[in-house]
Amino acid sequence: MKKWFPHGKWTKYYVWLHHYSIVSFLVLMVTGLALYIPFFHVRLIRYLFFLYDVHIFFGIVFFLSLFSPIVKKLPKVNRIRKVDWFMPIFFGTAIVLTGFSLWKVNWFPASIREAAFAWHGNLSYLLGIWFILHGFFKATGTQYPQTHVTKKMDSERRQFLRWGVSGLVIGAISMTPFSKLFTTREKLSTDSRPGIHVFPEYFTVTDNYPKVSLNKYQLKIDGLVTTKKSITLDQLTSLPVTKQIKNFQCVTGWTVTDVEWEGIHIRELVSLVKPTSEALFITFYSADGVYTESLSLKEAMESDVLLAYKMDNQPLRVEQGFPLRLVVPKMYGYKSIKWVNRVEFASTRIQGYWEQRGYPAEATF
Repeated sequence: MKKWFPHGKWTKYYVWLHHYSIVSFLVLMVTGLALYIPFFHVRLIRYLFFLYDVHIFFGIVFFLSLFSPIVKKLPKVNRIRKVDWFMPIFFGTAIVLTGFSLWKVNWFPASIREAAFAWHGNLSYLLGIWFILHGFFKATGTQYPQTHVTKKMDSERRQFLRWGVSGLVIGAISMTPFSKLFTTREKLSTDSRPGIHVFPEYFTVTDNYPKVSLNKYQLKIDGLVTTKKSITLDQLTSLPVTKQIKNFQCVTGWTVTDVEWEGIHIRELVSLVKPTSEALFITFYSADGVYTESLSLKEAMESDVLLAYKMDNQPLRVEQGFPLRLVVPKMYGYKSIKWVNRVEFASTRIQGYWEQRGYPAEATF
């Protein structure tokens, strides 16, 4: 067994695999944070789909590196340090599994994706901390404390397989709604009202929230219509109310399940202003003066598309789109424009804020 292949060849392979795993994980952390953190996300809009593809590619690369010791039989000429292999294989497989559920949105229920998102990040941070400590020990020549976990052991496929399977089990458990009991997102939220869903992040493309006064607010409805209108929020809320419970899916991966929305269906606006036959699209404008979005009239007339003024039985908060926001449950969240103050019926579809920066107009998932 010791002569399975030369010691020098094994050493080179081990060093290559070591560097390969570290570099791919670093790329995953950098691209993952760029996709998740709003400050970077907004500034890198033009490159987000490229970063997303890079993140997926290196996720696959990282996964393959984890199972290399199982596919490629290792010689016993080199004893390995237990923790050096356990940490990336155990945490890495859990990270990859949770990430896979965020990648293949249609393959997993929303409740699983919601739980998986938090743990995908938490487990990545834990492995990242270990990589930093590992790098510190290597760079300074510091010896590991002599414990059962840090001792050296003979390489065996069965041991690598056990670690990998254990990581998959932990990843599977973290994808269950039960695992949300151990996350801190709700505890760290500034919204302490009971029964209010907590969103992982609230995007604004202008670095601040528009200041909208209810006393002055009016929703303007114009374009290719028979009668133009400007209506107050009180007039809007006097229209027939639609309530629904839907999941909210962000293009960056996170999901919030069973959000209760209350507002008016687009058909109420149609009946108010009576669009002409040339009106095939609806453009929505935000009070921030920058954000725009567009739907076809057919898309807008879907039964679950609302202009919402309440979430979870509470008036919208400013970061949630106060006083009025669009809700399009079958599309990614960037289509659900916030702070809506104008609706225009048009003959052509405009490129919305995100579409101008590379996002698809057809945002269904």
